[in-house]
Amino acid sequence: MRAAGYLRVSTEQQVGPEHFGLDSQRAQIEAFATAHLYELVTWFEDAGLSGGTLDRPGLSACMDAAAYREVDVVLVAKMDRLSRDVSDSLAIRSRLLLSNVQVVSVSEPYDPYDPTGLFMMHVITAMAQLEKSRIKDRLSGGRKAKARQGGYAGGRPALGYTATKGGKVLTVEPAGAAAVQRIYALRSEHLSMGKIAAVLNSEGITTAEGKTFHDNQVKRVLDRETLYSGRYVYAGVTAVEGKQQAILRG
Repeated sequence: MRAAGYLRVSTEQQVGPEHFGLDSQRAQIEAFATAHLYELVTWFEDAGLSGGTLDRPGLSACMDAAAYREVDVVLVAKMDRLSRDVSDSLAIRSRLLLSNVQVVSVSEPYDPYDPTGLFMMHVITAMAQLEKSRIKDRLSGGRKAKARQGGYAGGRPALGYTATKGGKVLTVEPAGAAAVQRIYALRSEHLSMGKIAAVLNSEGITTAEGKTFHDNQVKRVLDRETLYSGRYVYAGVTAVEGKQQAILRG
């Protein structure tokens, strides 16, 4: 059977050579594929992306490969690499199953396609979701304190900004900032998000990851007008004067 390996780590610290999150997952999947006679034909990965969202380029590409019947099975090191949300995990597996593509966790010996295995997968994913929520609660207090002072509270920086590990202020990234300004200029001409994405792509403007724009990426930029105007909002903290340089001028 043709297999795709899907890898994910949620923090940038697990991506570099001194950490082995991705490499460890890859080794586990390769060993499992060899032992069970799967042919690994392709890999997909999301480095430094949360399992609590479906907005992941590697996952999207994996789903597309399944839809086009390029693979027969998706191998993951653990089911929580696919998602840490119970409903999202079920949605992903259901969508793959529509293409007759199964998901196999190499470290969890449960068949998610029989009743008992499905129950166990729900339990495992629910536990992962609970742990994610507990971690989030522990971190949110300090981040909210930073946000109340207008500082960078963590997370992936918005397009147009960069941040250093442990840094408290977002720094303007010129190419990304120019892309943001172009998006708002096009929006002022009453273009739809899809048309804005098409214009950006025709002009060779890319996302922070160097990829083409889609309407959802344009929407994400437009939804962050407060941030780009020099204010800062985080997790319900009322917008305050931000420490970051504004990309949009009133």
